[in-house]
Amino acid sequence: MLYACYDLIPIHVVMELSWRHGLTDFTMPFMINYLAQQSSTIAELKKDNEERKLKEKSQEKEENNTPILGGNRLMITAGPTGRASPAPYGQTNGFAPQPTGYSGF
Repeated sequence: MLYACYDLIPIHVVMELSWRHGLTDFTMPFMINYLAQQSSTIAELKKDNEERKLKEKSQEKEENNTPILGGNRLMITAGPTGRASPAPYGQTNGFAPQPTGYSGF
C-alpha cells in the first residue's frame, strides 16, 4: 500500500502512525526507500551546484581579464541590442530614439 501511494503520503505521517501503532516493521522498507531517494537527490544537487560554481568562477575570471571597451561591457559602446552592427534608425552610439510626438522633417 505504501509503495502504491509513495507520492501521495508524506513521510512524517507514515513515521508518526507507524510509531504510535507499533508498525515500524512494516513501514521500514518504505522509509529506507524514501531515504535512499532523498540522499541520491541531495548528491545530484550537490554535484550540479559544484559544477555551477566552477562555471561561474571561470566566467568571472574571463570577465575580469577582458578589457572594458573590448568586451562590450558598456551600454554606450555595445548599444541596447548588444549587437556589433548598428541599431535601427541609424543609431550607432547605443542610444535608442525617444518618442517625442514631433513628426517634422
